[in-house]
Parts: sequence; structure tokens; C-alpha cells
Amino acid sequence: MIDLGLARVSRLVQHTPQTWKAIHVAGTNGKGSICAYLSAMLMSSGLSHARFTSPHLIDRWDCIAVNGKPVAEAVFRDAEDVVKQRDKEDRIGATEFELLTATAFEIFHRQKVEYGVVEVGLGGRLDGTNALQQKAVTVIAKIGLDHQSFLGNTIEEIALQKAGIMRPGVPCVVDGSNQPSVLKVIEDHARELGAELHYPQIAGVSGALAGDNLEPHQIQNLACAHTAFRLACPQHSRPLTHFLPAIREMQWPGRLQKLDIQKLTGRQEEVLLDGAHNPQSAEVLARYVEKHLRSGNQPVTWVLAATQGKDMDGIFGLLLKPGDQVAAVRFEPVDGMPWVKPADPDELLRLAARHGAQDAVMHNAGDDVKEALTWASQAAGNGPLVIAGSLYLVSSPNHLIVVCGHAIWLGGPKNGWDEGEWLIEGYKKGETPTFIEHIKAGVRLLSQDERSVLVFSGGPTRKETPLSEARSYYNLAVANAYFGLLPSSDSNLVSTSRILLEERALDSYYNILFSLISFWRHHAVWPDRLTIVSHGFKRNRLVDGHCAAICFPLDRVEFVGINPPGVDGMGSLAEGGGPGEKAEAMRGVQLAMGQWAEDLHGVGEELSGKRRARNCWRVQQRLFWDEEERLRSGVDVRVLEDGGEALVEGGRRPWARR
Repeated sequence: MIDLGLARVSRLVQHTPQTWKAIHVAGTNGKGSICAYLSAMLMSSGLSHARFTSPHLIDRWDCIAVNGKPVAEAVFRDAEDVVKQRDKEDRIGATEFELLTATAFEIFHRQKVEYGVVEVGLGGRLDGTNALQQKAVTVIAKIGLDHQSFLGNTIEEIALQKAGIMRPGVPCVVDGSNQPSVLKVIEDHARELGAELHYPQIAGVSGALAGDNLEPHQIQNLACAHTAFRLACPQHSRPLTHFLPAIREMQWPGRLQKLDIQKLTGRQEEVLLDGAHNPQSAEVLARYVEKHLRSGNQPVTWVLAATQGKDMDGIFGLLLKPGDQVAAVRFEPVDGMPWVKPADPDELLRLAARHGAQDAVMHNAGDDVKEALTWASQAAGNGPLVIAGSLYLVSSPNHLIVVCGHAIWLGGPKNGWDEGEWLIEGYKKGETPTFIEHIKAGVRLLSQDERSVLVFSGGPTRKETPLSEARSYYNLAVANAYFGLLPSSDSNLVSTSRILLEERALDSYYNILFSLISFWRHHAVWPDRLTIVSHGFKRNRLVDGHCAAICFPLDRVEFVGINPPGVDGMGSLAEGGGPGEKAEAMRGVQLAMGQWAEDLHGVGEELSGKRRARNCWRVQQRLFWDEEERLRSGVDVRVLEDGGEALVEGGRRPWARR
């Protein structure tokens, strides 16, 4: 929800001392880059500082950085909990952005920084960040038409909202390349308020940057940042050349960023990523593409996404030329920003056609970013490829949820609630409702985390059917409409990269390892978090055994254990459980735990022999499809006598990196 105003956020931050000096940056384009340049200058001057920019690209906490490094998740969540509790106790009813702003201010205070660089979220006068109390300097970057429904229908009305960050007696740096009517609004407001305006001297900056090959807008932003730094930190004022080494090392994700997607698509050439989301930023991107990427009449291949309500007709008019190739994709829900909705890829392609793209060179990738990039890489060949239209396209999954398979549902009119529809061993009688609870738990977890991926894991383990445990679990979820928990999900097909089937695992160790590799194969990154859904009494084997053996950090592992009726958390029969097959099975579980304790990777004869016995359909057991894929993964493996693969003890395991 967007609900502009300062009353709520002012109440929310009144108990957080603002002891740091603030540099407040507003504008339509360039404000994020100015904040990044300021951070680099503060860092190279040895000044402790924090930065709050929006929107976040991946995690909510990556929008807050302390001394150049994103704040740790634990630090963020601790401060956020305090802010949310304050909101609840005082019945403030703050918006998501106001809660985030208050969390940033709380972290700035706790970290005892000297300076805080703060980017305006939307507008300026009524934006939550305008609750700042100790502004050392304000900055107004390039202003254009954006968010008209909130800020006004004319660029002059929008400029007055942006100018609302000024304070009496506080210097304000203004991008002099703004159009005259905008500058007049800013100057009139500054005169009424008693704020002194400063216009950067571009000529001197351009001379210092000779040979750096920066674009005009980058020079303008850097000049604004340098002027603001000198005003905020006069005792540390240095010529711009002093800061250039730090600035050259700086990277600003999503802005004219060169990206390597070889691991994802096999494309060897870099691609250009830019979150151009309004006509002004699209104009800058178009100039860059014309200058650096187009050669003659060579077409450009685009991967495009957009937020609903953006002027995509105006943006496409600047970016696209006849003959260009376009893949349209829908970005996934944005964590902490439920008001941000993706545009329909069909609508984007209709607009692209109006600007010269042909049906034969357009592709609707739905919500599958990997498919969009793969199609675009093939279509582009060695030619230029640009990803644009929304910064939210940058985000990627980070949470793997594994539901371990235990049996095979063959289908039937009772949708799994009749045990006769299942292929199960005798000792598993009465457990089929538990398997269904595992499935439901996995889907529920998926629905609760927008950056999670659910993997049903389990190979074809019965000679009666080639159907895998994983596929049968998925089929049961479809039959019972469990995917209705998911927003905008298609419950008829595995149509999203957030739901994967791992159909080769023949034991619990490979449930985890194959699922981990499947996540990487589809998303080109290793997960930061892992949640396992299985029987409660298997926790020690799966977490303390298997996860520890493959070196997945245990502090990033969650376990959801759901036991069959009559079995306690240790795998023992509850009182009255009785003897028979169930008791024998439980003794087998205890035996297996001992075997895994002695053979951590299951490569010895006992455990590998069990896998061979289950592999009635001769399913390939190699970890990777070929050596090329293995090399891309960065994982060290060795080949076993039976043709399978195992991790090299002490070898590289990229998911273990923090």
C-alpha cells in the first residue's frame, strides 16, 4: 500500500535518536547512483556511514548498507522486530515502506554512524524518509514524469513535491540539467524557505574524468555527489580526482551493469542489465545502446519486464527499433512491497509490435526468467542482448524447500485418501495420510515465501510403474488443488520454475543433494536457505547427518517433521503401538542411522547396495549431466564404481560459502 504522509512515520521514529548527519537525495532518475557515489566518497575518507536506498533488489535488507556492506539479516530482523512491536503497541498502522524506513533509522542509530545517506522512496515532501531531523545537505537529481497519480500531472507539480525535502538554512544541490520550468519551481521554493542552492560545475568534473568513458548522465550525477559531499563534510573536502579510485571500483547493480549469464544459458558474451523504468531512464539507456551496442542495422535482443502503470509505450518508443527481438516476462512478487504488480507479458508484446518488433522474433516467457534469457540468448546469437524495464527482474530465488518422497500414488478417484491407490511397503500401512501432510506442508511453505522453490524429490522405486515418487506427489497436489494456495498459480502444469521435480533420488542423502543441484540447474545460483519436509524421526539423519556431510551450513537449515500415527519423534512406537511390521521397520530405521553415521556419503557397499536394489528402472545416478555442467557448477565430484558420483571429501562445495 502507498499512503503518503509523515504523521505515522514521525510517531514510529520518535524513540529512535537521529544522532547522525543526513544527506537526503530526491529525484526521478540518478538518485540511487548519487547515493552510491556519496557512499564511495565517505568510505574513502574513513567516515563511518550508512546508506538507505529503495527499492531493494533481492532481500529487503540489501537496501540498507553500513560502511559499504549490506547489513546482516540478523541485524535487520532484530531492528525490524523492535519497529513492528512499536507500531503494534502504539496502534500506528504504518505502511510497509514506513516500517522499512524506521528500521533503517534504527540500524543507523545502533551502528553509531556519523553520516546517513538516504534516498527518497517516492516524491519527497510526504515521503517517509522526510522524517529526517538532522539534514546536512539535500540533493535534487534529474526530475521527470513518474508516479503522476501520487505526485501531480505536470513536471512542475512533481518538482514541487521533490523540492519538499529542503530545509531552512540547509544547502541544496540541484542537477542543473533539469528543464528551466523545473529549475524555476525549485528556485522559488528555496527562496521562500531560505535554503541556498548549489549547482555543480560540470566542466571541471568532465576534465577530471577524461578517459573514464562515462556517459553524460553519469558525469552529472557524480558532480552532484561531489558537491554534496563537500558541503556535508567540509573538513574532508578533496578534489574529485582524490575519490576516483574508489568510484572506479564502485558497482551499482541494475544500472548499465554488465552481466555474465553463461552459467544460466551458455551465452559467452556479456549482457547489459538496466532497470530503465520510465521514459527518462529509457532515454539514457537508448543513447548508451546506440553508442556502444548497435552496429549499423544490427538488431538488439531485449528481455523486458515492467511494473503495472508504467509508461511502457513511451519507454518502448525510445528503446525498440524495427527488427529488434523481444522476450517478455513477468517478475515474481516483490518481498515487502505488495503494491508492486508486474505487467502482463502479452500486453508488453503487443506494445513491442507497435514499435517494430515482428511476431517471429517475439516470445512470451510467462513468469520464467530463465526461459526468457535462454530464448533471448539463442535469438541474439553473438549480437547484443539487453535486459530492461524493471529492477525487480534482478531478484532470484534463495530458499530451497525439499519434500522427500516415501511412496508412489498411482492416481484414483479418492485423490490419495484411499490407501489402495498407493504403492507402499507393508510396514508403511497407515502412513499415506502422513505423506499427504508432507505435500501440503511443502506447498504451504512455498506460498509463504515468494523467493522459495519447492522440489518434490524421489525417483521411480517400484518395478510396477516407471512413475517417480516426485511426480506422483506433484500429481496428488494437483488432484487436490493444493496449489490454490499460491498466488496466480497454474495448478494444471509444472509451469513455474518455483515448482521442480527431482526424479532420480533413491535415498534420503540424494533427496537433498540432487534437489540442491536441481535448484542450481534451474536458477544458476545456490540457495541461501534449505527447508526439509519429512518424517520427524528422520531429523538427525537428514540434518545432522546429510546436511553436515555435504557442508550445507546448519544454521541455514530448517526441518519440518511430520510423523506417522503411533510413532514418536525418536522413531519409536508410541505406547500401544504393538509389534509386527511397524516395529521391525522402526528397528530398520535405527540400523540405517548407524550405517549413515559410519558412511556419511552412502558410498559403501551397504548403502550403495540398497540404492542399486531400488533402481529397478536404471535411473542415471550421476550428479551432473556432463563434465561441462560439472565445471560450471564449481563442485568437486568423483565417479563411483557403479557409475554414480559422490562429492570429493574436502572438495569445493559452492553452496557452503556465506
